[in-house]
Amino acid sequence: MGDFEPKIVAFLCNWCAYAGADLAGVSRLQYPPSIRTVRVMCSGRVDPLFVLEAFKDGCDGVLVAGWHFGDCHYLEGNVQAEKKIRLTQKLFEIAGIGKDRLHLAWVSSAEAQRFVEVATTVNESVKAQGKFDPKAFSFELAAARMTLAGETLRWMVGKEVKITTDGDVYGRKWDTESFETILNAVLEREYQKNLIYQAVKEGYTSVRDINKKIGLDLKRISYLLADLEKTN
Repeated sequence: MGDFEPKIVAFLCNWCAYAGADLAGVSRLQYPPSIRTVRVMCSGRVDPLFVLEAFKDGCDGVLVAGWHFGDCHYLEGNVQAEKKIRLTQKLFEIAGIGKDRLHLAWVSSAEAQRFVEVATTVNESVKAQGKFDPKAFSFELAAARMTLAGETLRWMVGKEVKITTDGDVYGRKWDTESFETILNAVLEREYQKNLIYQAVKEGYTSVRDINKKIGLDLKRISYLLADLEKTN
């Protein structure tokens, strides 16, 4: 591992983290060359599918960095980013990819030293985990992509702030913990359904064969297959 230098994509908010990285360069502060920066207008603009594509293309880790809470140029952009990236970390944990390959940080435009510290910490964390092999996780990545692109999950993530702040269409105001408990259950269910779908696509047609491929409980597979059948 000593000679391994990871490839890390960093999606940086134009107004803060990217400016912080630029200031670090102007100030001649050193940070790991493994960081490949991508400037975005807001951390909330980083779709989880961007993260997934980075891993599919052979990156070993991803960093998303934006404004500190309360200072977002677009008011709630960083709040949305936090919801999406935390959920993606949870999915990566379920999929066996590892949540620690995806990092989230808050850096202001004046925090050059903080950006250096964040970049160094992320580099060391990813380096310790070793090289990511997208071919070894092609099955899981395909199921994860379907999950992150799914309408159900995207709707729930997009509506979380409104439902926990203003309430749902029935006027019921949800607390964040209860909402996220349901969200995590939906995430797991959708990922498992998509794993089954991928297995069927590859020719695993019996419950027992699917069980051997993905390791899910036989009863759970039967239940989710029935659910998939209802939605064609």
